[in-house]
Parts: sequence; structure tokens; C-alpha cells
Amino acid sequence: MERIKNYGKLLLGVATIGGAILTQSFTQQAVKTTKFAGEVYVNGSSSGSYQKLTSPGEYDPNNCQETSDQNCAWRRTSTPGTVPDNFDASTASSLHAAGLIEPMNDDKGVYIP
Repeated sequence: MERIKNYGKLLLGVATIGGAILTQSFTQQAVKTTKFAGEVYVNGSSSGSYQKLTSPGEYDPNNCQETSDQNCAWRRTSTPGTVPDNFDASTASSLHAAGLIEPMNDDKGVYIP
């Protein structure tokens, strides 16, 4: 009978630890998922003046007119930090170097919706 009590305590301990580990892994996965912002910033001028689109789903790569050597659009990464709603090409370079934004694709030009 004593043996059964010891196994019961052991199983309860293992179950408690297992539950804690599972809870932690689900919590970490939720944090990783919600950290990704995904905002899209499009170039509105030949000099590289970027503004955030209202919705990332509005972005259409066919709207990139090849009239500039600046990136047509940038996408927000999951890297923690602040990205302003509007920025210039110089700021875009700094944000990219910091890992806060990445090019949407290889398109260069001005975004005309």
C-alpha cells in the first residue's frame, strides 16, 4: 500500500511538471505569433518617401511604377522596435540595418495605388 502512495505522489509530480512545460510552450508560441507586425510601407515619391498602408492586404505589386531606384515597398519584421508610420529613404536604410523592416520584393519604384 505504501508503494502505491509513493507512485501516486510521483505521478502527480510528473503530471504537474508536464503541464507546466506544455503551458510554457504554448505561451511562447503565442508570443512569437503575435509579435509579427506585417505592416507594409510604400514609396510615394522618387526620392523614397514611405507611408504605411492602412491594411497590408491593400498592397498590390502591380502598382509599383519603375520611376525610382528606391524600394517600392517595405514590410515590418517581427524584430522588437519602433517603426514610424512615415519615413524617408535614409531612415528606411537605418530601419533595414536594424532588422525592423525588409523589402517586400525586388521591385524598385514609386507605388501608385
